Amino acid sequence: MLSNSEQKSNSSIKSADRVLDVLELLCRRGNSASHTDIAYSLDIPKSSLTGLLKNLINRNYLEKNHTENTYLLGPAFYDLIKKGENVKKMPQIAQAQLNWMTEKTLEASAFYVFKGDHIERILGAEANYPLSYRMTPHVKFSLYSAAAGKAVLHALPELERDDYLKNLKIKPNTDKTAKTKKELEARLEADTENGVTFSYGENSVGVIALAVPILGENHYPLGAISIVVPEVRFNETLKNLCMEVLINAGKKIEFELLAS
Repeated sequence: MLSNSEQKSNSSIKSADRVLDVLELLCRRGNSASHTDIAYSLDIPKSSLTGLLKNLINRNYLEKNHTENTYLLGPAFYDLIKKGENVKKMPQIAQAQLNWMTEKTLEASAFYVFKGDHIERILGAEANYPLSYRMTPHVKFSLYSAAAGKAVLHALPELERDDYLKNLKIKPNTDKTAKTKKELEARLEADTENGVTFSYGENSVGVIALAVPILGENHYPLGAISIVVPEVRFNETLKNLCMEVLINAGKKIEFELLAS
């Protein structure tokens, strides 16, 4: 006999399967099916299907054609597809801008993808200096210390950022990493200038990084690009150049994503 927790788990899995079944059915059926058609094709009790369809409509994954009394795929479904396509396109679009940024600043640059509670470096452009920061791909960073992570965190919708901070357990990477959530919140504002977020040795000792978020539709952060400079080489002239280059490159990436 199944325990209550096992029964709830099985019920949740069954509900998730039914959601996917409905979406797949509408894709197969030319994006139109009645309540009766869906119930018959998927062998779902009509009473259960009514609640499921209502929830999908409330979440904008489905729409109802009241004239024909049928259901069709909604804007959230297509938006999800577009976001997935953008994630696939971003590396190719970003690589050209990384090369341009490093050519202009002579410093290493990188592109990061936002993955919930962290960012991951996907691409990098190396600097030719003997003293430089290596941009090894597929390395993960926290949102609270790396410049790219802080840029994404700063750009998150307030409710999502608050939820992240609520569950955050800070593990300092250096003695300059924010020690408390209150300190981190203050730094997110203080370390962001004209849309560019800085990390002053908070992730790696002796390294200063600048980053801007890459925003998709509805201004939601998909990732970030950054320039990383050894502290001994950082000055006001280089800071201003890096900021200008980052802002321009970020705008170009966002433009290409929305235009594609």
